[in-house]
This record gives sequence, structure tokens and C-alpha cells, in this order.
Amino acid sequence: MKTAVSLLILVFVTTLMGKTTLSYRERKKQLDGKISLVLDINDQLKLETDSGKVSIESLKKDLEETYRQGKRPEIEKALNIAEGEVLFSQRKLCTPLEEIATNLYQKAMGQWILIEGEDKASNKKLEWDTKEKIQRYLSMAKSEKDHARDFYLSGNYHLSLHTYKRSIVYSLMSMRTQKTDIPEEYTVADQVWVDPIWQSANRQKPSSIREN
Repeated sequence: MKTAVSLLILVFVTTLMGKTTLSYRERKKQLDGKISLVLDINDQLKLETDSGKVSIESLKKDLEETYRQGKRPEIEKALNIAEGEVLFSQRKLCTPLEEIATNLYQKAMGQWILIEGEDKASNKKLEWDTKEKIQRYLSMAKSEKDHARDFYLSGNYHLSLHTYKRSIVYSLMSMRTQKTDIPEEYTVADQVWVDPIWQSANRQKPSSIREN
């Protein structure tokens, strides 16, 4: 517990030091990206994102209103409050997102093991490029999940969330390629995050598919 608190203090102090070199516009731009990611994850996965003080939606609204008024002291105060709130919200969100990424990867891998076993015993084999895509998606899902954990431990919660999201996308891509049913609780994320990539990938030749 002490280690976690010390890490949060270190991250917050580092953030404060960096503020002196960034303009209000740059700080707000960075903050908008972090808020958008938190809201996106919450919307698609229905997770709790608030730090317990102010909702992210209210925080965003208040920040926009203060920024439009253009008064420097108020903008500085609003940015300071928002940056602290978002930092704690990001850290809080990493834990359930890690659980989801791990759960989906395990489901996708378990299903692939079953399919692979059936394929070996069947006269009708899966196409080589289908196997290659499934294995590549699974490999990337695990790799991104592991990297996300490293980012979390280093205090980079924004990048950790972004990377957990990518792991989830790769696991869902693997499940689609396996023709496995997507778990109901992840169908919204599948439609919003994965479907555009899936549609684009299937318009390309299998050998040229690259996912973002």
C-alpha cells in the first residue's frame, strides 16, 4: 500500500514539474485525450471510472466552460483539479481493465486449443492463413497485456489503459477469426472497437492485413 501511495505521489509531482513547460492549450489537449480514453472505455465496457469526488463527465464540462471564459487563474485551477482527478480515475480503471484483458485472452486461447485439437483430428483442415491470423492475434493480445502491466507499474496509466484496450481488441479479433461467439458483456466493445478494423481488414488481401 505504501509503495502504491509513494508511486502516485511521485507521478503527481512529476506532472506538476512538467506543467511549467506546457502551455494551457497543450495541457488541455493532453487532458482531453486522457478524458476521451477513460470515457470511451467506460462507455463500451460499462466500468466505473470516477475517482469518488467528481464524475469525469462533469469534470470535462466544467473544464470546457472555464477554458472558454479565458481567465488565467481559473483555467490554471481547473486544469490542476482535472489533472489530479483524471490521474486517479485512470489508475482506478486499470485494475478492472487488466481483469477483462486477461479474461478475454484466456477465453480466446482456450477456444483456440479446442479448435486446434479438433482440426488435427478432422479431415477438413483450417486454412493456413486462418491459423496464422488466430495465432498472431493471440500473440499480440498477450504481448499488449503484458506491456500494459509494465506501463501501470511505471505509473503511466494513460498508456496502460490504451495498451489494455489494444489487448482486448486483439483477443476479440482472434475470437471473430475462430468464429467463436463474443461474450455478451463485450459485444458493445466488439462492435465499436473491432468491427471497423474487421471490415477494413476483410477488404484487403490476407497477407497484407495490419491492425491499428
